[in-house]
Amino acid sequence: MFKTSPLRGPSALLCVAISLLSARQVWAEEFSVIVNRGNGVASLSTSDLKKLFSGGIKQWDSGAVVQVGVNVGEAPESVYLAALLGITLRELLQRMQEQVFKGEMRRPVVLRSSLDCMALARANLGTVCVASSMTPVPPEARAVPIR
Repeated sequence: MFKTSPLRGPSALLCVAISLLSARQVWAEEFSVIVNRGNGVASLSTSDLKKLFSGGIKQWDSGAVVQVGVNVGEAPESVYLAALLGITLRELLQRMQEQVFKGEMRRPVVLRSSLDCMALARANLGTVCVASSMTPVPPEARAVPIR
């Protein structure tokens, strides 16, 4: 029989880093950030997303007011978004609640599914939300690359 020993030191850190990068890549393939097709944004950084979902960015370059859509509870879309931003889901929701209370952010639209995200993006030029990559994107909406 072979005896295994746990990894320690730099090897362990390297394995953790590779696992996290692999997990982020898998998640990135499972979810998309969705906006209205009329929104001219070409791509978003994680910093941009953090500002959008916390009231730091209130308007798009087109002048449309940002309207965040967030899935209820611990929906996979919300968990992905929080992980992408490097915070917990609880922290994300708390930040949004604080910014709404301060008047720095519009109240997020509560979504029940990825289909709700698509419907919101179709109807509102300022929408930004997260949906499953398996959900068909209507012609009025589009997925935005995250850099």
